[in-house]
Amino acid sequence: MHIHLDPLGGIAGDMFIAAMSDAFPELKLRIERVIAEANFPNLSIESSAKNDGVLVGTTFQVRCSDAEQPEHEHAREHEQAHAHSHEQGYENLYAQARGHGHMHRTYKEIRQILEQAKLPARVREHSLEIFRIIGEAEAEVHGVSVDVVCFHEVGGWDSVVDVIGAACALDYLEGSTWSCSSIPKGGGYIKTAHGKLPVPPPAVALILRGFVFHDDGVLGERVTPTGAAILKYLQPTMRLPSALELKGVGHGFGTKKFPGFSNVLRVLSFDSLPVEEQPVAVLNFEIDDMTGEELSISLDSLREAEGVLDVIQTSAYAKKNRVIMSIQVLARAEFYEQVIKRILTSTTTLGVRHQIISRTILPRVIRPIKIGDSKVRVKVADRPDGTKTAKVDIDDLRSASSNCYDMRKLANAAEKNVLKETDEQHN
Repeated sequence: MHIHLDPLGGIAGDMFIAAMSDAFPELKLRIERVIAEANFPNLSIESSAKNDGVLVGTTFQVRCSDAEQPEHEHAREHEQAHAHSHEQGYENLYAQARGHGHMHRTYKEIRQILEQAKLPARVREHSLEIFRIIGEAEAEVHGVSVDVVCFHEVGGWDSVVDVIGAACALDYLEGSTWSCSSIPKGGGYIKTAHGKLPVPPPAVALILRGFVFHDDGVLGERVTPTGAAILKYLQPTMRLPSALELKGVGHGFGTKKFPGFSNVLRVLSFDSLPVEEQPVAVLNFEIDDMTGEELSISLDSLREAEGVLDVIQTSAYAKKNRVIMSIQVLARAEFYEQVIKRILTSTTTLGVRHQIISRTILPRVIRPIKIGDSKVRVKVADRPDGTKTAKVDIDDLRSASSNCYDMRKLANAAEKNVLKETDEQHN
């Protein structure tokens, strides 16, 4: 499955959960069960339908029974709990600065809560990684080590539960691919525990380095730290793959209202068609004046270049019966110009022939699996007749096995187990 995110209004943790629950109604019950079994104190969650007069969708809220506690009481309880946290144990980590209006927890405290809470293993792993992204960004902003980073706006129960709920969605959609439209930058300033900060706040800007933004002229915070960390963890592409069949749509509403449009995160879910048509660049050139060692180094470097799919070399006879090396490079169409520049600067060739053609490829996913003490990646492809085939990554086999017999034995076991797991998941 492929999931595409349209942050029309922006993205926050609650918006992500609401949109995913709207697109996958069965996910709502999973999230409710996980949060209930975690047994967080004085805490409840609520998903409800919403119609803002333009769109219909879902909202998600975390409610704390003592949310009205005065701010000075929050601070006092936090100081007392923090002073004795090592002696009081797990239960009193939950007691630190209760409510979700004025939370102050360190990254280390958040990690302890997640590590000791009753959560499914994969949900815990996703949650820890998402908070790690926030913690490392805050540490970089403030110039401190990550363990002593103090979370303010994302230290409350609402943020903890938002991350766990998002982790439930990722666990449910394990193996899916993700993409995301450009992100609204927002503008102006927000009030934080560190004073007024520009939008997007420094930690959010650090987290989303490399993402594509646009300015729609609407001020306000459009991406929260939790929303940014979820996006970063997903590592989405910036464009949709081709040959997809739209299966479902979900809208997750945020709490803010913006003039002229709905504040929603839209989720589009797709199934891959049996085959995919994809443009690819074919680049050809010849080499007759490099040593074998020089050419080997240059081609290895070329294989690692961004956008390069494969490099193939063959020997051939040219004019005057000279033996030459004929090189063919396959590259993603959008990268062909920079790949040509790489060829012309890293080899002695004086020219490169190129053309953009179409290729038909099968949908495939990479599934990690552990066989004995070895962990290998297996590529599972969907054939047009509905069957699935599996192939172990050769680099993983090479590092895990010392001889051909062991490699074959490991490959056969890994491929068989992955196909069996895949069949069970679809039945």
